Amino acid sequence: MTTPPVPGAIDALPAAPGAAAEQKGAPVTAGALPARSMNLLPRVASSAVLVVLVAGMIYLGGIPLDVLVGAAAALGAWELASLLARCPVPAPRWLVIVLGVWLAERAILPGAGGDLGVILPAALVAGMIAGVLLRSPWEGSAAGLGGGLYLGVGLGSLLGLYHWSGAGAGVGRDLVAIVVGAVVATDTLAYFTGHALGRHPFFPSISPRKSAEGAVGGAVGAMLVAGIAGPLVVSLNPFLAVGMGLLIAVAAEGGDLAESALKRQAGVKDSGRLIPGHGGLLDRLDGLLLAGPAVYCLLVLISFR
Repeated sequence: MTTPPVPGAIDALPAAPGAAAEQKGAPVTAGALPARSMNLLPRVASSAVLVVLVAGMIYLGGIPLDVLVGAAAALGAWELASLLARCPVPAPRWLVIVLGVWLAERAILPGAGGDLGVILPAALVAGMIAGVLLRSPWEGSAAGLGGGLYLGVGLGSLLGLYHWSGAGAGVGRDLVAIVVGAVVATDTLAYFTGHALGRHPFFPSISPRKSAEGAVGGAVGAMLVAGIAGPLVVSLNPFLAVGMGLLIAVAAEGGDLAESALKRQAGVKDSGRLIPGHGGLLDRLDGLLLAGPAVYCLLVLISFR
């Protein structure tokens, strides 16, 4: 659901000799700072379409948003299952897809209320029993269960925020908009800050093009969005809103790095080819998949109403 005109959740670093090796999936040393071209035209075009689609669905809410999340879960689960199939211990594709879609949509089913305390135990029981009955290898079943939780809980948390229990009319919609906006700000400011100022590698063994400067720029962007919109839109305490922005930035950047690590293990550059200039759907969802649950847990802890 993130839609910035950028290639990843943190940024690009200046040109360096390690670029060719990174393109082939080979390890790149911490001193190699590969380049990324700012060819933004295809990214901007596809981002514009995604922005209109996602913003429209968030505004409309209800069935259109539920369908959008369900479709994103199905496509994302397919991409995730394909990545896991390339790993040393392949996960059952059916488990990742079924569990991911069910968890993502569970928040809208009667009686669920988005309660992760119900969702997680149910997913654990269903996933493990199904794996035993179908005689899937234990390691593969565990990987499939983890993949389904990663995708399904990430997207399901957004629906949980939208259908937040006890919130006034429109508050859930505004919460989702703030999270999405803060993740977009993280991606966008991180990319341009890193491109302009990036000098120090940020987890180079996972994603050599990212820089510490870009990570800081992305965090500032998220804190600005949440710090301004939180008090104005959903009446959050200003300091809490800024803290929530920092939490979103850390989760979004962590989600980007987690997906990068998975792609590196699978030996691929992108999770798919669905979105021109961006790659697969997971390449756009990676930040939200951790930011959504992080904000959901924060609001539960502070008993937000």
